[in-house]
Amino acid sequence: MKKWNVMLAAGIMILTCTSCGTQTANVGEKEVQVESSVIETAEENDETADNSTVEPTETESAAMQGEAEEKNSAAADLDEKAETGEAAEFAEKIKAAVADRNLAALADLCSYPLAVNGEVIETKEAFLELGEETIFTEERCAAIGSIDSAAVGEEVSMAGIVLGDTSNIIFKSVDGELGIVGIN
Repeated sequence: MKKWNVMLAAGIMILTCTSCGTQTANVGEKEVQVESSVIETAEENDETADNSTVEPTETESAAMQGEAEEKNSAAADLDEKAETGEAAEFAEKIKAAVADRNLAALADLCSYPLAVNGEVIETKEAFLELGEETIFTEERCAAIGSIDSAAVGEEVSMAGIVLGDTSNIIFKSVDGELGIVGIN
């Protein structure tokens, strides 16, 4: 029985050892020598690593280009909406919903999914479940209430239009429609 245990242990060691050279291991009362393959340590990898960049495949390149074009298109659409006054009108709707502490009206202005205080909210129902106390903080209400809607759109970024400073609401063009994408 001991022979079988030793043989089984030796077989397992042969299959699992991955270091370079001859290794000895004690299995039960017997010493077994095992030949194994080469393993590189993290240190060796760092010293010999090829620091060249990996080129994306054609499919990955096309996907990245598509995403970039979509972002540029959305930014151009937001710029256009800012120039025509549509962004200022949307900002007024946000300002009114916040002033009235109307969570349902604000939920209708959101584009889902959106980020609320760093959390991703997938649906309107989930947004409504957050409750008024989470959304309509004193700081956020004051920040949004002080916004000059006429000046909205003067500073458009890739993130969108930011209403407020530290406590803010961010909106942008999503599929051609303005929508709130972030509440911080």
